[in-house]
Amino acid sequence: MGYLLLEDAKEIKAAQVALESTMRKEFSKSEKRSIGYPGGTTSDVKVFHDDAHWYWSADHKDGATPRKLNWVGRYQTRYDLQITVELNTPYQNRVDRAGGFFVKDIDSGQVYLMHSGRIGGGTKGVGRLAFLTWLDEVPDEVVDASGHFKDGFIVMPVQGVGAAASLKRYLEKIAEFKEWVRTGAAGTPSFERKQQKFLAYYKEARGRRKGRRSAKIDYVSRHGDVVDRLNAWRSGHPVPKGQAIVKNALIDLGVGTENALSEIFEVKTSCCRGDLYTAIGQLMVHGSSSSCKRHLVIPNEVDALPNDILLTLKLQDIQVIRYDLKPRSVELLI
Repeated sequence: MGYLLLEDAKEIKAAQVALESTMRKEFSKSEKRSIGYPGGTTSDVKVFHDDAHWYWSADHKDGATPRKLNWVGRYQTRYDLQITVELNTPYQNRVDRAGGFFVKDIDSGQVYLMHSGRIGGGTKGVGRLAFLTWLDEVPDEVVDASGHFKDGFIVMPVQGVGAAASLKRYLEKIAEFKEWVRTGAAGTPSFERKQQKFLAYYKEARGRRKGRRSAKIDYVSRHGDVVDRLNAWRSGHPVPKGQAIVKNALIDLGVGTENALSEIFEVKTSCCRGDLYTAIGQLMVHGSSSSCKRHLVIPNEVDALPNDILLTLKLQDIQVIRYDLKPRSVELLI
């Protein structure tokens, strides 16, 4: 699993149109309300709601960061509505000043609205690092058109039945975080220690990346090339008597018989945790025999895998094979 940032203006517009259509279906009630926020009020605008949460969207083409406004919050009948989080998205390109952005799942093609995790609200203690530490969830990794990384949280798919369910969860988490900050707990020594621990982990995880992927090479589309190169390499070495090289819909490559494998290779096009977890699971399921030699085949794009992943690979006796993608070839680092 992995995500590509949408940067083309037409793709972003299509995603926004789908998002608005979905929200109006799921938040089927509407009325004119005023929305308050630190520094001002947006008066008499049409909001959509479901009696528990509200949504409003509008263009904002002025200022340093032109963006589509996507505001959400808890619904209330009295007083002005208050914004819980702004999921504003740029009209084109990568714009990190906008907290929201659209991405495409490289496996399914599903488009999602994501959020950077940057939380505002004017209260001391409210901020991205504090929120990430409090939430205790690891952001997903996204690759942009130039091959650089950014990360954020999946808010919701822009289409689908019940698509807004995950938005409501995310909104509620942010609201709970803000309430928690107001208790003063963010300034306690115990939370500050937790925050420093999280920051160290976060920096370590980001530091493992070698900077960026090549913008000229599509790793996902080259999965088959890696498997073919691996097949050619393994075919150049002896295969145990009575066994053969195996490849099917369930495994990338293996050696064995119809009923049992003596070797298995799982190829991944990224080293994100989701792909590593999936690969380990596939190797353990399809290479379940204690005598089966398991191999994880991954890009040579990080200096080191996370310590917990390395420990698991060691305990499960999974060997790592690295590869480099060239414009017209694949180099196995064996």
